[in-house]
Amino acid sequence: MKKNSLDSPDTSYLFVPGTHPQRFEKALNSGADNVIIDLEDAVSVEEKGIALEHVLAALRAGLSRPVFVRVNTIDSPWFGDNVKELVELALSGTASLKGIVLPKVEDASPLESLRAVFPENVQIVGLIETAVGLHNVVRIAASKGLTRLAIGAVDLSEDLGAENDSAIIDFAYAQVVIASRLSKLRAPLASPPMALRSPDAIETNARRLRGMGLGGSLCIHPDQVAPIHAGFGPALPEVEWATRVMDSVGGAVQVDGEMVDRPVREKAARILAEAGRRQL
Repeated sequence: MKKNSLDSPDTSYLFVPGTHPQRFEKALNSGADNVIIDLEDAVSVEEKGIALEHVLAALRAGLSRPVFVRVNTIDSPWFGDNVKELVELALSGTASLKGIVLPKVEDASPLESLRAVFPENVQIVGLIETAVGLHNVVRIAASKGLTRLAIGAVDLSEDLGAENDSAIIDFAYAQVVIASRLSKLRAPLASPPMALRSPDAIETNARRLRGMGLGGSLCIHPDQVAPIHAGFGPALPEVEWATRVMDSVGGAVQVDGEMVDRPVREKAARILAEAGRRQL
């Protein structure tokens, strides 16, 4: 069955450097739900211009499916050109552009400015990567037209003087989860795992983050995709429990020794929906 935007779980977002156009289609064939072509962190100052050219050429030629593009920060000398060129392509109706990822968001205004110039079908994802952005996250989440929030834990931990896997980063995740819920956004995205080839550790941490209310993860290597999907998807015991709950009938019933009420049924329905989307 062909996926549409409602069917897709949108759990994994794989970065690929804009300087390596030969990797664009490889990333799209990696199994990741989404691909983000990067013009920011993965591109040196000397290669900013050529990276933009590669991205524009690929979007004009057409990719096998639409991609996100992470533009440079709003205070950089490249931001204006990034947005101008991508807006022109998006308005042409021929570009394979699914969305824009804006790094180091610290207030709502740049997100609202992007929304004002891009067509409605272009998604906008805001990255929280600084203490200021985290402090303003409730107002940022309420930005008109924002699709989703994500956290860049490496930059955030550096700004805070904290470790990347410290409790303060979990505190930041909690704030972004709550802010997203208040604004009825999709659950936010976790920072990319630092481990490249430790699937068990990646899956375990993804399952932990799912339990905190995160809805998916950025990733920086194709080998991270499968364990992220496994960790953010319902485990088999959850699916079996949810099936038993939804199969139960009557008013006051018990499943596995626990009372089944409306919130329990809603949780069970959500688990089965998540499992179904990943199988499509």
